[in-house]
Amino acid sequence: MQPIFAPTLRRGERRRIERAAARARQPKYRDKCRAILWSSERRPAPEIAALLGVHPTTVHRWIRDYLRFGFEGLEVGKSTGRPRLLDADGEAALHRALARNPRDLGYVFTRWTLPTLSEHLYSCVHVRIAPATLGKALKRLGYSYMRPKLGLKHKQDPRQVARAKRDLARALKKGRNTRTVSPSSSRTSASSTSTRGSTASGAGSDDSRSSRPLVITDEFLYLEDWTHTPGS
Repeated sequence: MQPIFAPTLRRGERRRIERAAARARQPKYRDKCRAILWSSERRPAPEIAALLGVHPTTVHRWIRDYLRFGFEGLEVGKSTGRPRLLDADGEAALHRALARNPRDLGYVFTRWTLPTLSEHLYSCVHVRIAPATLGKALKRLGYSYMRPKLGLKHKQDPRQVARAKRDLARALKKGRNTRTVSPSSSRTSASSTSTRGSTASGAGSDDSRSSRPLVITDEFLYLEDWTHTPGS
């Protein structure tokens, strides 16, 4: 195993570790502080391990924790754990990406997904983050995934919508006011039928808008003209 040593300590850092060792209530914490102090004096790990009654690999682990996390790495019972893959640079790149439309960044899609965000971050910070891990990071940063609600409100003409609602109200009111025709009154002569038919055809041209079929969708209400094709 390659020798590893703690860095040369400045006066203030050395005093801090010495005070921590003197006030330590836990023997392990005191041993870790002493190990760093001796290692900074270029004492090898096997020698320090013999003085403290531990294995040399334990001393190496204490030194690595100090090199990586500083004085906080000496705390007992606090697991340093695996460092986050998404560091400050990655979080900044993530915030920038989520604030923009993917098409503005040269992509063909318009909505971010976890896989596409993962690939984008890899191109920015060169760190491969699994989509599941990225989802946890987004939750930690305060983002929540919501399925987009697709609609046509941004394409609607408010005047046409108001007119369609008025036409709907008139059609409903006309339907309520229509009288029920009895079977006896429906018997008419052929001449009267033809006369009434011609009259109805003339009246139908004046009320063509109300006779058009009414189309109602989830997002838009409008009257649509239908073209009849002969023979269909």
